[in-house]
Amino acid sequence: MWKVDPSIRLLLMWLVALHCGSSQAQLHIYGQASVASPAIAIEDLDSDWSTVGAGRYAQAQGRTGLEIDLNQQWLVGVESRFDYVLHFSEETAQFYKKLEDNDLPTGQYPLSLSVNAVVSRGFFASYFIPLSNSQSLSITGHILQPLKVQDGKLVGLGEVNEDGSYQYTYNLDYAYDSNKLFEHQGQDVSGWGHSFDLSYLYRGEDGWSYGVELKDVFYRFYWQAVNRDKGCYSRPLGSCDFRTEQVSQRQKLPFSQQYTLSKSLSSDSLVQLQVYNWSRQLAFSVGVQWFGYDLSVDLLSRAIQFGYESDMVRLKLASDQYRLSKSKFWQASVDFYWPIL
Repeated sequence: MWKVDPSIRLLLMWLVALHCGSSQAQLHIYGQASVASPAIAIEDLDSDWSTVGAGRYAQAQGRTGLEIDLNQQWLVGVESRFDYVLHFSEETAQFYKKLEDNDLPTGQYPLSLSVNAVVSRGFFASYFIPLSNSQSLSITGHILQPLKVQDGKLVGLGEVNEDGSYQYTYNLDYAYDSNKLFEHQGQDVSGWGHSFDLSYLYRGEDGWSYGVELKDVFYRFYWQAVNRDKGCYSRPLGSCDFRTEQVSQRQKLPFSQQYTLSKSLSSDSLVQLQVYNWSRQLAFSVGVQWFGYDLSVDLLSRAIQFGYESDMVRLKLASDQYRLSKSKFWQASVDFYWPIL
């Protein structure tokens, strides 16, 4: 039997008790996911380095949630989310790629890799501020409960000898709920987190519009208990060593920024420029909207986005490849809206 998430059930009960009586309240259910990596295709993100290409990052993000308008200014909701940020040097990627292919030339390879990932769920509230007839500001605060975590970095050196043998040594500082390096389950983890969103919109009478969205500003998690490996690791196993313990620490994740400039051509069409940045990911897209349809292209990744929007549904899909599993830049989102009062 399908079960309602406890946080969603709690929100619905609270809303019924509150019963704000607004004639404009509506329910919004949404889901969105994106993956970006010039180095690794989507189907290989969780496997190995054997197909790695040029590039220095792999990033993914997902959100599913439910929100409701209480009145013209307040909005509340619950959300499940994941964030995955993997950064590495190209020398590191090529070392592990050639190591798996048994094709390592003699020499030294500097190693540098960091991972910053978390799965969480939480509650949020948003406040809408009309600044004037043409300007508005929205502020959203999130309180989060983290469920899974990968947060750490390694720095070291890989070496390949003339006889074909190899060794590598790196310093490790790695916090986790489940250890992905050595494949073992850690002890239970606990903590809490927060983030904030800011959205500004200007609509001119001449048809020009300008928007700024900053999401997950001050994105932090405060771990009361998290597993951590810290020290030195080598292969073949040598004299260096690391220790494993449970610690308390803070985790910081990057925020995203989006800038939009558009010009209305008629009541049903517009042209748009958009710049987006999240950590190492950068996108610059141009597009057009016409009678609810949206078509745009990212000039940096060559990803094409297609979308459709009506009063009750909004759909978007973007990819740089016809075969989605081969994509290195991929995005999908779906939104449903229902008036409830």
